[in-house]
Amino acid sequence: MMPKKRTSKVVTVPAPIGGWNARAPLSDMQAIDAIILDNCFCLPSEIQIRKGYTTWSTGLAGTTESIFEYKSATATKLFAASNNAGACQIYDVTASGLAGVAVVGSLTSARFKTSNFSNSGGSYMHACNGANDLLLFDGSNWTALNGTSTPALTGVTTSTLVDVVTHKRRQWFVEKNTLHGWYLAVDAVAGAATKYDFGPIFKRGGKLVKVDTWTLDAGYGVDDMLVLFTSEGEVAVYRGTDPASASTWELTGVFYIGAPVGDVATTCKYGGDLLVVNRDGIAQLSKSLMSSRVSTHLQMTDKIQPRLAADISTYYSIYGWQVLLFPPQNMLLVNVPHDATTSYQYTMNTTSGGWSRWKGLAAKCWCFSGENLFFGAAGGVNLAWYGQNDNGSTVSATILPAYLKFGSDGQLKRWNMARVIYGLDASANFGAKMKVDFDLNEDVVATPAMVPANIGIWDADVWDGPIWGGSIYPAKRWLSVSGLGYWGSLQVKLESMNADIRVYSIDYNVEGGAVL
Repeated sequence: MMPKKRTSKVVTVPAPIGGWNARAPLSDMQAIDAIILDNCFCLPSEIQIRKGYTTWSTGLAGTTESIFEYKSATATKLFAASNNAGACQIYDVTASGLAGVAVVGSLTSARFKTSNFSNSGGSYMHACNGANDLLLFDGSNWTALNGTSTPALTGVTTSTLVDVVTHKRRQWFVEKNTLHGWYLAVDAVAGAATKYDFGPIFKRGGKLVKVDTWTLDAGYGVDDMLVLFTSEGEVAVYRGTDPASASTWELTGVFYIGAPVGDVATTCKYGGDLLVVNRDGIAQLSKSLMSSRVSTHLQMTDKIQPRLAADISTYYSIYGWQVLLFPPQNMLLVNVPHDATTSYQYTMNTTSGGWSRWKGLAAKCWCFSGENLFFGAAGGVNLAWYGQNDNGSTVSATILPAYLKFGSDGQLKRWNMARVIYGLDASANFGAKMKVDFDLNEDVVATPAMVPANIGIWDADVWDGPIWGGSIYPAKRWLSVSGLGYWGSLQVKLESMNADIRVYSIDYNVEGGAVL
């Protein structure tokens, strides 16, 4: 009897819109997940190569360590604080270009926390850094507040204040290295500050590292709660308006959710919820309080938890940890500092929950302002998610989808062709390599120039013939690959200077062999 001929088949796998998965077993990962997803963003139906950045503001001495926004009914201003070997200053970076002379100088820290608020006198912003006097900005002028300034702020040494939030028409502050909070009178920008000692309610000790507000419906209607975080991972939740009145102020509860990262924790409003970076990942306060520190599967970062936990364990003491929401793109961004000059960003699509990792953006801090995304780095401020290149350099993305068995686990297979279905609006570079049997090494993949033949060149092609650049043009072509094994995945590399690139699916031509 003649031996049966080997047969091949084409298998189509969707793009890994489920996102980066660093938790699931490699042999049990969903087909829409990815082992590597660098410089991409997960859309609900496709993978988008991340956009680039351009220089926004230059002339800032040293490294920008915080960016913050002032808003009134009629004006929005953007400020950046930079650190030049310990000499710190604040610049007005509202307009792009050369920043000019610093608006506040002679500072010893550029790591500011700010809060905007308004009263009958106008719109204001408090800015504190735990090293210099508390700053007050009224839309035109900066005032260093202390016991002798005009206006004066008394009762506390304002240079010890490390965080500020507006809650129920009061300004609340955190005093450095203590469990003390301080608050002002209703609608006051200065005046007498009153101390509130939170020490007796916390069993684990430590110090306060963050104060914020949390919108919650706890059975008596939607209300804003005051939330305080300690360095030891305890969270206190208060309800009410007047801390001096027992009838209008009560402790709702004290919970343990894991220690926040950094001396001054970073939080982020997430709808009515509150997110905080802690030792377990990104804690969503409403879910964390339900489970305390019992199950990390409730963390938003569940899929990337092993990698994030390793980063936190290694880099928790480095300044630059931040969580930020970028609503125009349904994006949640986590800045992960690795050293003084290097950082990664973990980004999640808030619609689909898919995570990815960004590389090549040496960001110290981030700010969402005026529907734009900014980050601070050495020498100035950059506008992110802009254009398709990194300030003139190529954006390079790598995708390694989940390994699939393409049939029987024990059947040897050979892959000889693969086809990536993608879309783009300009020329780009593309390369791919077949990987087998859980090889996790990111191979160097050659990316020869690839120009879509049907995208027209202005003043050169015949009118009404090809498709003109500017819209996403679908493209596909078979590539010769070589792979022999039981499990397979196609590593894809894309490089762009001008193209908006989307990945939709991957076709594999696979040939089954014997069971060995």
